[in-house]
Amino acid sequence: MIDQIIKIDKIIETHDISEELSYITDIRYDIIIINYDKVRIRHGDFKMIFDIRCKTQAPLLVILEGCEIRDKLHVLNMKADDYIEKPINIDELEEKMLQLLHKLS
Repeated sequence: MIDQIIKIDKIIETHDISEELSYITDIRYDIIIINYDKVRIRHGDFKMIFDIRCKTQAPLLVILEGCEIRDKLHVLNMKADDYIEKPINIDELEEKMLQLLHKLS
């Protein structure tokens, strides 16, 4: 069902979000998914979520790997709308995306 409702316009891969933030204001996104591809995340890494939230009201879904409850809470405190943990269950991802998109309408 995801392929029926989602069109991926752009995938940005970066280690420094500051160089890519201009994309956030130049294009209207229905949803933004941020993938933290590290096993151990430092809290400073989550500032990117807040920086993106300052640029757009598009729903932010964060993918986390190997995190603790304090990391999850920090992601939400940085104004992410939701998170999902790896390994990703496609049904759970689809449901979270649909719920976030539903909030927009």
